[in-house]
Amino acid sequence: MRSNPLYGDEDACYKEVVDELYPQVETEIFAVDKPFTQLNYPEDGGITGYFGRNMTKEDLAKVDKFAASQNIDVLNTRAFKQGDKYILTVGSIDKTKSQTDIEFEGNKFDISYGEFNPYLKECHYYV
Repeated sequence: MRSNPLYGDEDACYKEVVDELYPQVETEIFAVDKPFTQLNYPEDGGITGYFGRNMTKEDLAKVDKFAASQNIDVLNTRAFKQGDKYILTVGSIDKTKSQTDIEFEGNKFDISYGEFNPYLKECHYYV
């Protein structure tokens, strides 16, 4: 039987994942200073996992309008900006509906379905 990787078992099944991801989130886990103590828009001094730190309220308004045009519920998405393109990631089991380079009101969007796919599959299995 495999043990919890946090206890140093070299054979633990998640040890490599923890070793890779922990340094990336350590600050957010233990920080007690702003912006890490406030869920809010980054431009208002907060932090969130729902959209990239480089996104403004104006960007989010564009994403909301685009998502509505595609019948995508923004409560099930995250949004990021890479260069001049917006990327929406949709939490779903199905990955096949993903689309790239969609033009909408002078902006480019990608929709990536299947975020959190393994976890959602497992949850669905137990429903």
